[in-house]
Order: sequence, then C-alpha cells, then structure tokens
Amino acid sequence: MSLFESTSDSFRRLQIRILERLSRRDASAPRGRRRRRPLRGEALEGRRLLAADFDGFRHNVFDAEDVNDDGEVSAVDALIIINSMNRNGGDDASRFTDVNNDGRRSVLDALRVINRLGRERNGTVDDSSRGDRNGGTTTVIPELPDEVRSIDGTGNNLENPDLGSTGEALLRIAEADYEDGISTPAGADRPSAREISNTLSDVEGDGTKNERGLSAFLYVWGQFIDHDIDLTETQTDGERFAIEVPAGDPLFDPTGSGEVIIPLTRSEFDPETGTSVDNPRQQISSITAFIDGSQVYGSDQQTADRLRTFEGGMLVIEDDGLLPIGEDGGVIAGDIRASENLSLTAIQTLFVREHNRLAEQIAATDDSLTDEEIYQRARAIVIAEIQSITYNEFLPSLLGNNALTPYEGYDSSVDPTIATEFSTAAFRFGHSTLNDDIEFFDNDGREVHEEVELKDAFFNPTLLDETGIDAILKYDASSQSQEIDLEVVDSLRNFLFGAPGAGGFDLVALNIQRGRDHGLNDYNTTRQAYGLDAVKSFADITSDVELQEKLESLYGDVDNIDLWVGLMAEDHLRGASVGELTSTIIADQFQRLRDGDRFYYENVFDGLELRAIEQTSLTDVIERNTSVEGLQENVFFMLAEVRGQVTVDNTVSDRLARSSQRGGGFDRGRSAAVEGATVELLNDSGDVIDTTVTDSRGNYRFRSFSETGDYQVRLADSGEVVDVLISNGSTRLKGIDFELPV
Repeated sequence: MSLFESTSDSFRRLQIRILERLSRRDASAPRGRRRRRPLRGEALEGRRLLAADFDGFRHNVFDAEDVNDDGEVSAVDALIIINSMNRNGGDDASRFTDVNNDGRRSVLDALRVINRLGRERNGTVDDSSRGDRNGGTTTVIPELPDEVRSIDGTGNNLENPDLGSTGEALLRIAEADYEDGISTPAGADRPSAREISNTLSDVEGDGTKNERGLSAFLYVWGQFIDHDIDLTETQTDGERFAIEVPAGDPLFDPTGSGEVIIPLTRSEFDPETGTSVDNPRQQISSITAFIDGSQVYGSDQQTADRLRTFEGGMLVIEDDGLLPIGEDGGVIAGDIRASENLSLTAIQTLFVREHNRLAEQIAATDDSLTDEEIYQRARAIVIAEIQSITYNEFLPSLLGNNALTPYEGYDSSVDPTIATEFSTAAFRFGHSTLNDDIEFFDNDGREVHEEVELKDAFFNPTLLDETGIDAILKYDASSQSQEIDLEVVDSLRNFLFGAPGAGGFDLVALNIQRGRDHGLNDYNTTRQAYGLDAVKSFADITSDVELQEKLESLYGDVDNIDLWVGLMAEDHLRGASVGELTSTIIADQFQRLRDGDRFYYENVFDGLELRAIEQTSLTDVIERNTSVEGLQENVFFMLAEVRGQVTVDNTVSDRLARSSQRGGGFDRGRSAAVEGATVELLNDSGDVIDTTVTDSRGNYRFRSFSETGDYQVRLADSGEVVDVLISNGSTRLKGIDFELPV
C-alpha cells in the first residue's frame, strides 16, 4: 500500500502541496553530482534535553516528528511546518520545526513527518515492510557474491593488495611528535597521566547520563566494531613506559611513598620505522582494517578454521547457545578481546547465532550447496548487516545526521588504513560512556538477576552460564549510557582488570600514556592536520569554566594538550554527542573504511537483496536470535516519557462554572486545569528522582528515565501515587492524570 493510499483525502492534499513546493525548489537548484559536505560542524554549549537551539530552529530530540510536542505525531505537525514557512517563522520559539536537525526549517522536515505517518497505523509503527522480526525469517536471503573477501584483508584493493590487511602500519594524519622526533615518547613536559586522570576524570556520584538519551549499546557496539577494525598489541618483553603515580594517590599510593607506578609496555611497531626523524616509529595493527566481521570470523586462516564446524557452513557454538571456553578461560571467538566484559561477550555470541541462523536457512534452500558455499554466503550477509547497522544506526546516533558524505561507490584511490589518531584517541571516546555495572532485564524491563559491578565482569564469561545473553542485551537497550566527556567510572579508572596494586589499571591514564607512546601530536596541531582552525584559548574547546581552569592548571598552554584529553573536553556539536575534532576524525575514518572497501555491502548487493540487508536493524538481529521481544526500533536510543494532567474535582469546576454564569468571568474550557501543582517521580526504591510543576493547562511530563523498570508518579499536594512501568526504550505513557479533591 502506498503512502497516498493509506491517508485521508485532506492529508493527500497536504502531501501534494508539500511535494509541489519541494519540486519548485528542486527545479531552481543546479543539477549535477552531489557535492561532498565538509566534515565539520558548529560547536555549541552543552544543552539539556529539548533545550532550544539558540542558533537555529528547534529540534525535538525526544521525538523529532512531534513538532508541537503534544506526545503524538499527526498531520497537525506537518501543517505546523508548512504554516510556519508561509508566515516566515511565526511562533517557532514554541515549536520543534527542525525535524531533521540540520539547523533549518524546510519542506524536507514536513516530508519526514509525512513519512512517519505513512509507517504508522492506529498509533502503532507499521513493521510489515521489515519482514517477520520475531519469526526468524527474512523476505530475501542475499545470494553469495561472485567474489568473497579474504580473511586477512589482502586483495581488497587490486592495485595495492596489502591496503587494509593485517600487520600493516597505522596511518598518521598529523606529524609524529616523539620527543626526539624518532621514537622517544612524547609529553615529557606534561604532567603525569595519572595526575591528569585524578584532576579531570574522577566521577562524582553516579556520573552524568547521556543528554541525548543514547543507550548502553553506544559503547557495546562501539567496542564490538573497534575489535573488528584495529588491534595494536604490546611488545613481548619490550620497552617499559610506566605511568608515574603522584605521591599520596588515595588508591594507588595511600601510604604516600611516592614510588608507585602503573606498569605499561610500549606498543608493537614496524621494525623498518623509527630509524630517523624522516622515518619515525609507526605502530601496526594485527587485524584487518575493514569492517569485515573479523571479530566474529578472525583475521587469519588458522583462527577462522578454529571457529568452524565444517558442516553445513556453521560456526562452533555450545548446545546452550553460548561460545565455547578456551584453555585460558576466555571465549573462543574471532578476536582475542571477546571476553573483556559480559556485554561484549553477549554481542559476540549474538552474531555467531546470527551466522548459524542464516546458514540453516541457506542450506534449506538448496541441498546441493557445499559447506564452504553456505559458510561464505552467511558470512557475507553477516558482514553486510554489521556494516549497515554501523552506518545506518550507530554512526548517526553518535555523530548526528549528515556527518559522513553520501556514498558514491568504491574508490580504489581511498586508503582505508586505520589512523593512529582514530584508534589511539578519538575512538576511545567509549571509555567515558560505560556504566559502572551490568544489569539483567526481562522483556518487561524489570531486573531478573542481581547486578554485577563492571570491575567484576572483566574476563568473566562463565557468568553467562547463569544469566545467558538475553537479559544483558535487553539491559543494554534499556539503560542510558554515560555522557561522552572526561568523566570515567571507577571500575575503569581505578579497578581495570584488578584492584590497585594487584593488577589494576587506570584506563584514562593508559589512554593518555598510550598516545604519548605512539607519538600523537597535541590537540591543536591535530586540529590543523584535519583541516580545522586552531583554537586560541581553553574557552574555545569547552564552555565549562571549571574545566577550562583545570586544563590550564595542568597544561598551561593550549598548544600542549594531550589529544585524548582535548577530544573529550570538547563542547558537543549540534545534534551530536561528540565535539568538532572528535567528529571529524571518526567521520574521516569511517568514510575511508566505506569508500576504500571493494566489498562494502552497497557495492556488492542491490535491489531486494540490498533492501533486505538495510531493513535488518540491530533490534531485528537480537529478536531473531534470542527470546527478547518488544525492543524499541532503534536500540541506540533509550528515551522514555510519562505525561499527564492535574485537574480539580468536578464539583468544584461546576461551582465555578455556575459562578461564571453570574458574571464571574470563569473560562469553562480551562476550568479543571491546575497550574503550579508539584508532581514527583519516584524510582522502585521510593526515592524521588525528579520533580516538576504543571503548566497553565495542568500538564506535566517526565523524561528523566535512565533505565526501564517500575516507577511511581506522585502528586505532592494530595500524596496520590500512580504506578507506571517503563518496559522498553521508547515507552511513552500518556494520561497519567490526577484530580485534586474538593
């Protein structure tokens, strides 16, 4: 059914009006190939959710198409945009007319509302075009491509077969900044990495949740993808580059000896580099650069073979649906880091299940297919799904819309190699987003198992024998991540892989020290290397005055900031969760990984096969391979809402109405509304976690839900309480009303 066939006649006329306006606009625009957008944006001060965008039209972060913010999307929202355009603004201050969050209001915003309505019937999303999400089937199973990619990444680029393959040196965008210009670590004139960590990254209380409502899948998928594209290992019995611990450090040196260090071994490097200032040291990556599912399938033939059953194209998995455990106590997977934490192990397991699900379907279509044909076909589809989720869900969630240029096909001149600025600094943004525990939720969004502190979930995959992966994946979709900033939870900053003095590390200090080990240039120099203007003051990096002062006390000079620190300190771009240079580095890397990959899914599949891949979301993969159901459509966002109205008792309204008939001037249409009533939100422990007051129409709302579960809404004036359940990351409860007594 077309969009026009599913809407009313009046709405069809609205669509035609919008399309005509868009056609007139397109007719006046010059034709030709789309120009590439520059990879930069406008830095803004930090904003609370739904705060007005003071340098452009307003955008509803919670629900973009809900232009009038009334809790539902209707034709009225599209009409508001059209009317606002006709009167050149009008009351945009109270509306959210920038639907696509591009800083403008245009017919494209109205069309997006229309497309949303076309997907909704009777107030629910129409998923019929996406196939059977829970039935484990897809409409189309893509065929085996004519050529399959190698396991080690070689041969992707026919002109330079080693590009993007294993063992290649990392790319440098900015010049190396080694102390001696050759290989001696940078930063000798900077404070200890642990001192910087103590000053900038200590978390107060429970930390700060992501202001845009990004879920825990932000860091789960980020780590999953990171383990697909880069791995720089440390030298075996190699050079030491210990992190100095300040005397009296409360956790690492409580006795004040001043002799404590955090041990660190320098990274492996290309032995043909580091010979002169003209040939500085270059680190290497042990895995393929491409997004090719190497964390699932491996980056060398021996690993790949170890993961296969060689029957029916299947990968090895235990009868209980979990990955096998090796002699070292870690799971057997395509990447050696698959056991780092439970959420990572869960998603590694998920995609092995997805491969085997596809292999079974493929085998059922043709009993003449060999094990190798089934394996390679399922592998190609899984890789395509991982790429599609990354580019269509993960990156837009992190960077906002239009951070990457449109895809224009494979370009053999593009170098996909991982940049050291990306792997050693920018893509380590995720370390600031982890929560300090891992929880386990059922399909109602309620806890079903005692939470595990993050520090107890490191390299402990046997916990999955007790919990399985379903409850973890549900939790990851149902809990907001921490904000991307300099704060990092204790489990990572003080207890990484053990307690202080007993194998524990500080991941913040490690990030800073690793950047110095790799000879990363300072924040300002790197900005210029990526085509951005240099900042002139600490205030140009962050609008947080307290943070400005801390940065100045540590570095003194804005031209000497460690790259990772500067990236995490940046004010975020409009509609994104990272700052300008962070966005630029990440966008540059993922564009090169896309454009320089001959086997990128859009270059391999087309037609119905391409549609089937792009309609497979991470939600689909989870629900097809677990008992989890009822997830939000986009699991990278966890945004829930409760709203209602406070009124007075009807007997009071009638009395006031009769008074108005005797000349009291009472407005019967607003007679029941109570303005200024205090409404409280309580968690399942009975603690008040948010408070608001009703507006002139008696309306209130809460959007401060950091995770799913049971809550209560309480009217402070009467003490009346209503129980509410937030069951998934897109729950919107309306009509939670209260009536004051006489």
